[in-house]
Amino acid sequence: MTEPDGSSRRAAATLCHTAGKADGYILTAFIHADRNLPAMRPPPPFSRSILVSCLAAVLSTPLALAAEKTPGDELPNIIVIGVRESSLGEDVLNLDRENGAPAADGAELLRSVNGLSLGRFGGRGLEPTLRGQSQGRINVLLDGAYLHGGCPNRMDPPTSFASVNTFERITVLKGVQTLRYGGGGSGGTLLFERENEPDRDGFSGGLRAGTTSNGLERDIAAELAWAGKPGYLRLNIEDRSADNYRDGGGDAVRSAYAEDSVYLAGGLRLRDRDRLELAVERTETTDALFPGAGMDAPEDTSDQYRLRYRGYNLAGLDELSVELYRTEVGHLMDNYSNRPLTAPMALRVPSRSDTTGARIIGEFTTGEAFAWTLGLDYQRNERSATRYLGPTTDNVQMIQSFLWPDASLEQAGAFAELRWSVAADRSLKAGLRYDRVSAEADATGAKPASPMLPGPDALYEQYYGVTHADQINEDNWGGLLRYEQQLGNRWTAFAGISRTVRTADASERFLAAANTAPMMRWIGNPGLNPETHRQADAGLVLLAGKHRIDGVAFYDSVSDYILRDRAHGQGDVLPDDNATVYRNVDARLHGVEGSWTWRVGGGWEASASLAWVRAENTSENRDIAQTPPLNGSLNLDYDTSRWRAGASLRWAAEQDRVEANPMVNSGLDAGETPDWAVLDLYASMSLGSFGDLRAGVDNLFDRRYAEHLNRSNLDPFNPVAIRVNEPGRVLWARYEYRF
Repeated sequence: MTEPDGSSRRAAATLCHTAGKADGYILTAFIHADRNLPAMRPPPPFSRSILVSCLAAVLSTPLALAAEKTPGDELPNIIVIGVRESSLGEDVLNLDRENGAPAADGAELLRSVNGLSLGRFGGRGLEPTLRGQSQGRINVLLDGAYLHGGCPNRMDPPTSFASVNTFERITVLKGVQTLRYGGGGSGGTLLFERENEPDRDGFSGGLRAGTTSNGLERDIAAELAWAGKPGYLRLNIEDRSADNYRDGGGDAVRSAYAEDSVYLAGGLRLRDRDRLELAVERTETTDALFPGAGMDAPEDTSDQYRLRYRGYNLAGLDELSVELYRTEVGHLMDNYSNRPLTAPMALRVPSRSDTTGARIIGEFTTGEAFAWTLGLDYQRNERSATRYLGPTTDNVQMIQSFLWPDASLEQAGAFAELRWSVAADRSLKAGLRYDRVSAEADATGAKPASPMLPGPDALYEQYYGVTHADQINEDNWGGLLRYEQQLGNRWTAFAGISRTVRTADASERFLAAANTAPMMRWIGNPGLNPETHRQADAGLVLLAGKHRIDGVAFYDSVSDYILRDRAHGQGDVLPDDNATVYRNVDARLHGVEGSWTWRVGGGWEASASLAWVRAENTSENRDIAQTPPLNGSLNLDYDTSRWRAGASLRWAAEQDRVEANPMVNSGLDAGETPDWAVLDLYASMSLGSFGDLRAGVDNLFDRRYAEHLNRSNLDPFNPVAIRVNEPGRVLWARYEYRF
């Protein structure tokens, strides 16, 4: 990719193209991204076991080498959002995330990506869905590190810890584009990436401030960086707070939160382009409110540590990357700190989710046509969550449930990918991956204080006829094959097939929420098989003068799909009492995505996009809940060298393929969702040496609407499904000054 000049970087929507050795062709849009910051404390030393695991991987497999993309030009203040295969060349879709109000978290930055939908739970913690798949079916890496949220009810998905003002790039890979980012990822991969090294020596930095008329009260961020001959340093800090927003009907939605973050990184400049980096960050979110959830989150913190080495032209390798990381999440939710206690008993759930990982990737070529990528990776996630109850808010000490009974999931993987340039106009990519997975939970034999409430093993046996005694082991194989062909000067076609395997996560396998009322129970299944996805996708891109049209069709046949359901005596579930359970079924997902861009001329550009997906439980001829409807956008933009303005019409069709009755199906949908359309207006202006100013209005006509995936209705502890409406009219403004 070529780096734009300074004025272009300040424009709110400067389009660019992909080039170089990227593994996926990426639809890109430069964004003047906020650089938020997480807060931090000095990192603890890595444990001996972590170092031993990493060293063993290095020593036992000298060829365990695979490179991440070779850095090209540095692209400060850019968010790259995209899909598909690299050599499709120029892509000019306008995916400017700065068209709207300041983003609440990392997921909201992605709202304009075609084929990606969001589910709202509150003011933050939005859940991304790619091609009808979400949660554990999407791999999310924050600057190369895996982070798993600490809330069993997913108040804090991984993207909620992506401080929006500290990342330079976000890459969205739809479906299976590569095997290098770990097992699973059947829906896609989200890569939040930073460039810590400044693009010039000396001191640099900036200040940012933003606010809205509806929800976000303030977002204040600062950055300071220094670079010299020995290395470089970067410091980001941020303070933000939000009040409850109002929907288009004027009703308040419980969505307030406060967040502080600090990010500190330092790097050594070794020979040539070789770099050694250490980064630490901390985020603290307090008093996060969630409508319909039964609980709020008075505390949610993360501490993240990363050590990374990247070298070039070493022992026959074009590039070598070695990464170690540790992410620690602490979460607390209760039903009394941020709301009046209306339940019979006070409840609180402290929880932890700690992840340790390592990755070694190397890249080399053989001859002129073959580019190889080899790698090893390791990840271990440990989770614990215990629900306490008490008669008063100052006496909540009795154990009610072991939600995560000291669960752990360990994955060690190896992969190899080959890219063969068959000819100047065609290429073939092939890959193979193996993962050894182990899962266990040490506290499944524990029992709650009340004799009326069963412990984890008793729940597993009651609902599935199994208990958890021994470690669960899996040997999972995956692979991909992708072909790309240029058809003349205007057309490019690609097609791919893949096989991926996703193991059950801690909630799906071990969750053990007891209750005297069966409908309020939520039970994981230790006997689950891993999902096997067999996917195919194909697409065409047409470049015709000032027009660009592209379309993709995809198909996914899934064996042992892990379905969240209700207990109706299905055979693999013993009782018929409407408890929330997990079971294996066969499934099918298919859909299409398309976009059109017209560079009208004279600074004008028009574009449109649409996406549609259908998900079915083929074992029982049922729809799969929480599937987005047909949706898309229409955009018109005008761009000059100093200012820009535009309008975006976002829309979604009605979704009537739902599962809304827990008495007969999963009940995960709040009901059918009406169609809707909202109009957003936005503008930006460069003030020269005085900085940049952006402003706009979202939902101009103050429509009352909700995304179908908005998810407070997923709370099994609340018997009444509540649909969380999106914000009504939002006036917003943001100012940035850089030096």
